[in-house]
Amino acid sequence: MALPKFMIADDPVTDPDNEYIFHTEKPRFFAKRVEEDEEMAYIDIVEEIDNVEEYFHGEPEKKQELLDELEDWYFSYMEWLEEDEEDDEDDEE
Repeated sequence: MALPKFMIADDPVTDPDNEYIFHTEKPRFFAKRVEEDEEMAYIDIVEEIDNVEEYFHGEPEKKQELLDELEDWYFSYMEWLEEDEEDDEDDEE
């Protein structure tokens, strides 16, 4: 069985306020949504397993493409969560 390209990871015991995205393919890393203020938020790498800069050999546009793909996946995940919560609320009524 192959792992999905992106996975959600959290640690409710020692870091309950953060949710991380694990990129399972090379370059492997953990990222999270960073909120600078109420209007500015973005996805950024917070821990590397593989050296991301070295992997892209000085091609920052490729790294940005991957981060854009990860961000799209994350927002789709967030939409799915909201829909799932709405479905659960409808089932309770």
